[in-house]
Amino acid sequence: NPKVKIAVTGCAVETNYELFKNMKEVSYIIKNNRKLDKVAWPMSKDSITKRVFHKKDSLILDRTNPSNSDVRKFIRIQNGCNHSCTFCIIPKCRGKSVSDDIKTIKNNIEASLKKNIKEIILTGVDLTSWGTDLYKNVYLGDLIEEIFSKNSRDFRLRLSSLDVAELDEKFFEILKKENRLMPHFHFSLQSLNNMILKRMKRRHSVEEVKNLFKKIRSILPNVTFGADIITGFPTENEKMFLETKQIIEDLEISHLHVFPYSEKEGTPASRMPQIPTQIRRDRAKKLREVGKKIYYKELKKQTFHKHRVLIESDKGYGKTENNFRVKLSNVEKGEILEIVPSGIEQDFLIA
Repeated sequence: NPKVKIAVTGCAVETNYELFKNMKEVSYIIKNNRKLDKVAWPMSKDSITKRVFHKKDSLILDRTNPSNSDVRKFIRIQNGCNHSCTFCIIPKCRGKSVSDDIKTIKNNIEASLKKNIKEIILTGVDLTSWGTDLYKNVYLGDLIEEIFSKNSRDFRLRLSSLDVAELDEKFFEILKKENRLMPHFHFSLQSLNNMILKRMKRRHSVEEVKNLFKKIRSILPNVTFGADIITGFPTENEKMFLETKQIIEDLEISHLHVFPYSEKEGTPASRMPQIPTQIRRDRAKKLREVGKKIYYKELKKQTFHKHRVLIESDKGYGKTENNFRVKLSNVEKGEILEIVPSGIEQDFLIA
């Protein structure tokens, strides 16, 4: 459709501005720091087209996630990053860590809850660094405590990707007393080999990850974990990869996000000895297969136990508190129900 207008934004615009500027297919470029500003988006009658969507396209458009849900909602509390991981271009694109203040965050949450939102997901580029640019000795755990203490509503709070090295003691105190914080935590691990972590310039070790998981499980026996993992990082040999694979299995990380390493021009890692692309992809495929097996193994453990489930769609799909997918019938979107799953159907718990 030659009349469609294409607008480009995001981190790629910051690192490859001239590339997109010279693309005849690109109609508009929106700088990253203005992409949430309505004024920055050119609206014209020419940019709005109507066509009959293919059925497959319609299914994708109808998919509900927290960016378009009236039940769950993303609330961004922080942007940017102060760290210098050798593979990452984000600090160059988004700058230093900038936090929203407590009052703004609480107002955003309150506005969402008044609209009957049942689950809030706090997000940020480096979520666990929240507050370090605004306050002295105030951390993410303090923010979470403030959110709960000022709101007695029965809502669910989830956290997006966390950094192992930055969790504060208040966070663990909240785990012990607040059941509105959902028992599923996703960590930006990237690798589980100490040499690769050092070359990535990550700030945690494998031993720290193991100890953290053990500590959280001692407080919340039903907790589940997710992790970002990069395969084929420069100099990662087969032994290093297999160590990561084994520890993922040992830690029973059930929600894996696996990515083959992709070099970003201008990063230190792009100048290191590179692993062949096919090896990166093969390792990613193997880890995804491991992830599926762990997920299904942990899914089976959820049957015949009580769970509270938020129904997220009109079709009866929802999630348990520890982030397993559920499919129910004769339920209403937005309900929070207590169920005892009796079986599994296509990776969904059923009851």
